[in-house]
Amino acid sequence: MIRFLFGLADKAISIVEFCIIVDAILSWVIVDPYNKYRRILGTIVNPILDPVRRVASRYIRIGFIDFSPMIAIILLEVLRWLLRLLLIILI
Repeated sequence: MIRFLFGLADKAISIVEFCIIVDAILSWVIVDPYNKYRRILGTIVNPILDPVRRVASRYIRIGFIDFSPMIAIILLEVLRWLLRLLLIILI
């Protein structure tokens, strides 16, 4: 049961990471933020990216480049690593 839950969390992290990457690519290709595909991805991605953007905007200022997707993916990978470590400890 525990392995199933950790596997489910791992898959959820993978899906969110994929959505972040697709949203970042679409932000270059489709500039219109009101595009239906960008809005759908925004409902998934923005709750994760907005806090990262707030913190990153204070410390990372390099022109108009938004590093929050990259930082969010790194944080999600750290979360995945911690979940795997917890799974090893529990089993």
